[in-house]
Amino acid sequence: MQDNTTFNHQADIVNSAIRFINSWFKQSKSITEELNDFFILPGNKVIGKGIIVSRLKGIFGKSDEYVGGRYDIIDVNLELLADGKGMGFVEGVAGYRDVIQKQSKIVSGPFKLYFVLHNDQWKIVNIEFPGFAY
Repeated sequence: MQDNTTFNHQADIVNSAIRFINSWFKQSKSITEELNDFFILPGNKVIGKGIIVSRLKGIFGKSDEYVGGRYDIIDVNLELLADGKGMGFVEGVAGYRDVIQKQSKIVSGPFKLYFVLHNDQWKIVNIEFPGFAY
């Protein structure tokens, strides 16, 4: 039987990932609720949430809408650390049609959302998602 604490954290991290992905497909401002106050990028580069929010607005602003969003979560991994902290990720594949001036193109590929646990909440600290680029 799975440790109940770990199971609850796994459910929390998956639910947060699902909220992020669904907000992405809707190009919703609520996507920001899943983001941490800072992001940790390769090479130990740290950037603020505001920069990520601006980047998301720029990406969403280029498209009229996203249609037919689908995703499959393939793996979830997390590690609980001391002092109520933790880190983890959710990965899978996602795809959608990006509609721009009645023309559409399929955007798809693997995704990986990296999380940290802080103050009993899992928040995204790094995004690898089809259509997103830093």
